[in-house]
Amino acid sequence: MIEITICKRPDRKTYRSIQVSGHACSVEDGDDLVCCSVSVLTINLVNSLDHLTDDEFVFDQHESIGFMSLVFPEEPGPEADLLLRSYELGILSIAAQYGDWLNVNTEEV
Repeated sequence: MIEITICKRPDRKTYRSIQVSGHACSVEDGDDLVCCSVSVLTINLVNSLDHLTDDEFVFDQHESIGFMSLVFPEEPGPEADLLLRSYELGILSIAAQYGDWLNVNTEEV
């Protein structure tokens, strides 16, 4: 199962971090729609943040264990916030349809 944890600041509900871990294992490697969808959305988020915003973030990835972490040391700006909200919308849509393989948690920290 893929576990995604989205951490938001309680005061303004802005994003602090996103962590993705695990593999869906819903079918054979390479044909796993859930894993591929989560990976595409996550990598696109990182690339979009890097190319379309001036926000600083720390990205860590360990492909072999299915781990990705995105941390914002400062509060994300409006452009980054829009991209993050779009990512969350996409991830929640996948979870609504494929909840056996994807769990999304939102925490206030």
